[in-house]
Amino acid sequence: MPERRGNRGGRDPDDSCLGSSAVALAATEVEIVSIKILEFTAHTIVVGYKSLPGNRPQTNGNRLWLWEGTVIDWTHPDQGINDPVCLNESKGSCSMSYEISRKDYIVGYSVTSDVMGICASAVLTAGKLMLAPPSVTLSIETLTPLIISYATLRGYRPLTAGNWLGLWRGDTVPWNTPPPTEWCLPEDDANEGLVHLVTQLRPKSTYTVIYFMADKQNQTQNTSAAAVLRFDTS
Repeated sequence: MPERRGNRGGRDPDDSCLGSSAVALAATEVEIVSIKILEFTAHTIVVGYKSLPGNRPQTNGNRLWLWEGTVIDWTHPDQGINDPVCLNESKGSCSMSYEISRKDYIVGYSVTSDVMGICASAVLTAGKLMLAPPSVTLSIETLTPLIISYATLRGYRPLTAGNWLGLWRGDTVPWNTPPPTEWCLPEDDANEGLVHLVTQLRPKSTYTVIYFMADKQNQTQNTSAAAVLRFDTS
């Protein structure tokens, strides 16, 4: 099967000077945004959220969205309701006021003020809670070459929405990063795919891959991060 590649942006010119020492994967860690419906009444839904460490949801304009149905209506945000996340803590819970009947409902968490910033969801179906809400995720497909697998929510169009991925050498956080070693776009508008990063990895080093939902022109102080993948080489 031919290799699928994402659209590459830029890379560190010094990488071409590195040797060809073999590297192996030593450890990985993934942090994602996730939500769950904690409880509900005829008039409210209480949503528990966990965003990335260091996130300040209220300051960064994070919002909760709610629609009837089990699929996020990306093209009709006005047919649901949305509320700002009420806390400035990276995890917590908020209540949404809505007339709840025995129908299906879906709640989405946006790391921007826009519907296309939704990176996690949870479903309430016919008056019952559903577990295992989906979230934007990252994983390593192969290390040499470095191919990253990503997945967004059902029906989402990551390329059109302006999503992007960045790679940094070292352990970094999204809120105040140096320019990335390399960055790239999702390969297409399918909600999942692969990106091929050409940076040559160093042995015995730490790297960070971050998936952002917006603002690819702002790569050093971007608050739209949805997932972080850290890994060590040996």
